[in-house]
Amino acid sequence: MDNLQKRSTANTHVVTLPDGRRLAYAEYGDPTGIPTLYFHGFPGSRLEAQLFDLPARKQKLRVIAPDRNGIGLSDPKPDRCLLDWSRDVSDLLDSLDIEKVHLVAVSGGGPYALACASQYAKRIHDLTLVCPLGPLDQVELMKSLRWPGRYSFKSVRTTPLLMQITYGLFIIPVAQRWPQIIYQMMVAMAPPADTRVLNRHQVRKIMCGSISEAARQGRSAILYEMFLYAKSWGFDISKIKMPVHLWHGTADETVPMIHGNTIANSLENCKPHYIRGEGHFSLPINCVDRILSESLSSG
Repeated sequence: MDNLQKRSTANTHVVTLPDGRRLAYAEYGDPTGIPTLYFHGFPGSRLEAQLFDLPARKQKLRVIAPDRNGIGLSDPKPDRCLLDWSRDVSDLLDSLDIEKVHLVAVSGGGPYALACASQYAKRIHDLTLVCPLGPLDQVELMKSLRWPGRYSFKSVRTTPLLMQITYGLFIIPVAQRWPQIIYQMMVAMAPPADTRVLNRHQVRKIMCGSISEAARQGRSAILYEMFLYAKSWGFDISKIKMPVHLWHGTADETVPMIHGNTIANSLENCKPHYIRGEGHFSLPINCVDRILSESLSSG
């Protein structure tokens, strides 16, 4: 489109949207393969999708992984809602001359993927949700989170100034300069299934880079994402009719299985896959080949 301009550096690209904002994305996998969108987790960035690079090459998938608003190299979008992301994604596909894609979303990318499915179903072949975060305005789902997550998601609504100070003075500066500290905290809290994966050198390298990039622009976008997760999402999941594959590990302590169950039970055309013994991080890494082959077999 004439009002969408692109520029590129290595595997990172930037498109200028119709309203002048920049949207950054990275490409992995097979450049000539089947177009597949990847929505990163929280906190995360486009760099997280590097974990899917080799499996995507084997399965001939062209993975397109955008930074969400205010994350990495993408410009912020003030006062946005989850549904606004779907318009940006549609504009991104226009800029790439792609009519229709497969969509894969991990963890905190899940709510954004569901928003896209509710608004632009005609542009999505099918949806794959991997250990997706559920709607935290449901009391049971909020209670299921471990205390750091539960405290943060509640506090971003009840004591926003405290969260601004905590993230602005401590968490974000550490994530920007020493992401390995944040990463080591993740490892320390992880169940054995996740610890084994997170201690792999290549996984550590990619995830630390993604965490640091997520914090590049400071605290605002990260806190606002938490706010969006914790409030009503603004759309009805049950109205999504497209095929959905949902994957969740039985050992997931970061986003417990009640989240995946809740989403799966709300969808008309969902095939759940519950993998025994896999955690929040081990599932998408250990089972990536199976996830891609079974979920995207229609491509």
